Amino acid sequence: MISTQLPPPPFDDGRGLYPERLAAAVPRGFNDLVREAAGMEGVTIAEFVRRALLHRLDQMSKTENL
Repeated sequence: MISTQLPPPPFDDGRGLYPERLAAAVPRGFNDLVREAAGMEGVTIAEFVRRALLHRLDQMSKTENL
């Protein structure tokens, strides 16, 4: 099962709550769509992407339990 609950880092190393980075190649225009969607929700692009990925991982874990 995939856990969508992310624990806080066990120590403060100055990198905040999200010390790891993720990069992905995306189709042309994708960044603009994500920027627009994030703006509509009033969050940063990074927060929008985190929420979207966690939502998808949560969906996957629920279908594994069927």
